[in-house]
Amino acid sequence: MRRLTAFISGTVQKTGYRAKVVNLANFLGLNGFVQNLPDNRVKVVAEGDESALERFINDLRIKDSLIDVHGIEINYTSAMGDFIRFEKMVAEGETDQRLDKAAELLSDLIIVNKQIVAQLIINNEEIKGVREEVKGSREDIRSVYEEVKGVREEVKGSREDIRSVYEEVKGVREEVKGSREDIRSVYEEVKGVREEVKGSREDINKSIQDVRQEVNSVGEMIAEKIDDAREEIAGEVKELHSDLKDDLKERLVRMEADISQIKARIGL
Repeated sequence: MRRLTAFISGTVQKTGYRAKVVNLANFLGLNGFVQNLPDNRVKVVAEGDESALERFINDLRIKDSLIDVHGIEINYTSAMGDFIRFEKMVAEGETDQRLDKAAELLSDLIIVNKQIVAQLIINNEEIKGVREEVKGSREDIRSVYEEVKGVREEVKGSREDIRSVYEEVKGVREEVKGSREDIRSVYEEVKGVREEVKGSREDINKSIQDVRQEVNSVGEMIAEKIDDAREEIAGEVKELHSDLKDDLKERLVRMEADISQIKARIGL
């Protein structure tokens, strides 16, 4: 058993420090007292096991919203056995001082509460403003959605145009098919002429040559017509694809800009 005498300096008076010291000492099974000194320090005298006293010293270093221990002067002596419990020493008139201090702290607390309420009102107004901005952002998003919907409709219309071009190409194919039938018909006629003029090979050869030239001319005309149609269709499709691509790119750029503004407004 040993006796600890400690002098604690800092913000330790009129802060509830002595009450905490009493609770710590009782928890560790120590006997003694805690007392305020005129020089704003607190004196602690405690007797008990050395291990409990060492823990007690560490626990005396309290720092919170009111208490701020700066230093502790420590002195150990032999235990005297003068104490049967641990208690707080209270000077005459100290209770009245405590009540005055409590009233002062209560007044400060009321002021702080009023400030908190005022800040909450300001925060509420700011939240309302944010809600209005979010509402506006929703309207912007809805507008962007309508624009995207319009783009879809335009793409759908472009598909119809492409389908129409495809039908025209299909018609050209049918015409080419008809031309082939015409060529076949001409060939049959040539075959008939060949039978009819079988007796005159020169005439037949000449007729065949003329017919061949005519067939070649017709074939070249058909091939030219097909090539022209292909180039025209390919040019129209390419131009339509380019216009559609540029339009979609421009709309996507606008949409990305709008979304960036929306994110900036809502703090994302």
